[in-house]
Amino acid sequence: MKRTRNVIILVAALAAVVVFALFSSHRGGDAPAQVKMQHVRYQAFTVKLPENGVVQRPATVTVPTLVAGNIGTIYVKAGDRVSAGEVLATIDNPTLEYNAAGAKADYTNSVANVATARVDERNAKVQYQGQVETQRSALAEARRIYNADAQLLKQRAIARTTVDADKAKLDQAQVAYDQALEQLKLGAVSGYGVNSVQAAQAAAEKAQIVNSQNQQQLALTRITAPFAGVVQTVAAQANDPLRALEPGDPVTAGQALFTLASGQGYIVKAQVDEQDIINVKVGQRANVTGQDFPGKTITGHVARIAPVAEKSTDASSTARQVVTTIALDTSPDFLRDGMSADIDILTTDIPHALTVPNAAVGKDGKTSYVFVVKNGVAKKRTVKLGQANDSVTLVDAGVVPGDAIVASLPTPALKDGAKVTPLPSASPSTSP
Repeated sequence: MKRTRNVIILVAALAAVVVFALFSSHRGGDAPAQVKMQHVRYQAFTVKLPENGVVQRPATVTVPTLVAGNIGTIYVKAGDRVSAGEVLATIDNPTLEYNAAGAKADYTNSVANVATARVDERNAKVQYQGQVETQRSALAEARRIYNADAQLLKQRAIARTTVDADKAKLDQAQVAYDQALEQLKLGAVSGYGVNSVQAAQAAAEKAQIVNSQNQQQLALTRITAPFAGVVQTVAAQANDPLRALEPGDPVTAGQALFTLASGQGYIVKAQVDEQDIINVKVGQRANVTGQDFPGKTITGHVARIAPVAEKSTDASSTARQVVTTIALDTSPDFLRDGMSADIDILTTDIPHALTVPNAAVGKDGKTSYVFVVKNGVAKKRTVKLGQANDSVTLVDAGVVPGDAIVASLPTPALKDGAKVTPLPSASPSTSP
């Protein structure tokens, strides 16, 4: 009996253990799953197009000498800031100086010849008119004498030969007057020597052209800055690239003497792949960083997009690229022309957008969903999504600001209606 009772007690104990295990297993299955959670909220949303670029000045030009000669004086060095029109250097060329001086003298003389010709023209007119007046007076006097002697002849006071002589003088005076009058008319027709004036004016115009050409050539011996900027380089000697040009060194027409860059800040030029350029627009913001200036971010914007796609500089690539210019908002002193830079063009930039983490989105075929948590229960909710970046996705419909969602779907996936509890987090946004 005692042995039977012990067996019964043992069986009862085992049954109790089994029941307790089953009860414990059942309670364990109902335990809430720990998940990462956060509230849906508005935040800035951006999509970045990463590119490589080169820091440059907005405009860089080569300043050559347009005349041959020898270096006279060099007034600047690399790194100097200059203003528009400032003299950078001079070229010595005695031949140009002599030609300019001679042309100026010839022009001055030709202008004087025009003045002389005009005086001669006026004098000729006065002489013609004076001759007419002289002959008119002589004619009047000859007529008076003839008329007077003719009266005396009627009175038989003088001889006929005297009257005949008077008549001959009157006829001569009339001819002289007529000739003077005709000369005056001819002088008016010919302009009283206007041809001489016109010839002098033509000679003066020619001399002016020659003088202007020579003065322009002489002016080219002064090398000036085409705009305000910074001197990038000063040309080196032909036989010694490490030594800059010095006074007395010979130069030829067209030889580059300086490179000058615009002093109005910096730009960055990037080559955007032809497949990405569709997303790039003038005015889009951009962030510029670089290994040459670690820890620094310079903001800017897309200023220009080239109208032509060019062959890639990578010989192994068949793709084409479009040169895109980023204008920097500021130009810190540490920037240098030619530095390499990394660019993030913000092709999408929404300062106030409703988003969810990419890891929170699940898929049922073409349908997207998230788990919204309320009272510790995760409910599956269909959402309509928009554009996505590396971390978050725009939400067009399905959730509202303040909704608590499962921020990262666990594996295995949650079931609709599952009990959940948030993982411990230092961020207040992770608690429902």
